[in-house]
Amino acid sequence: MSIAIITAPNGLVDQPAGLPREVVSQLVERAAQAGRTVAVRACSSATEVVDCLRQLNGNGTEFVLFDPGAHSLSRSAIGACVSRLGKPSIEVHAGPCPAVEISSVADSISVIDGYGAQGYVLGLSIALEYLGDAECENRIHVGT
Repeated sequence: MSIAIITAPNGLVDQPAGLPREVVSQLVERAAQAGRTVAVRACSSATEVVDCLRQLNGNGTEFVLFDPGAHSLSRSAIGACVSRLGKPSIEVHAGPCPAVEISSVADSISVIDGYGAQGYVLGLSIALEYLGDAECENRIHVGT
């Protein structure tokens, strides 16, 4: 796996956990064109998001896209997990929520807010460009 995509509860309006099938298909196809793989995980609680982030160490993940969800109870725990990963990450807000405070700013690339599920598509474009695999995405340039 090279890019992990983690969605949280209440991350999307009318879809409490997970991404629409069409968006997942688009993410998988774009990653494959770049020679990368994605693993999408729909978490049902903030605790599950934290557990999922902890499991990413040492499994071949090179980049993380995550939605911390609308619940603020575990935001500091999520921020601590992302900081400890030591991997580049993009925080995607598919629904309304404040950004997670991440102590290791060097690993946090960006926060994408206000694009719904398409925020993950934009995030994947940024991730592929960051990883040096943007040649397959000639039609889209995200300014990095």
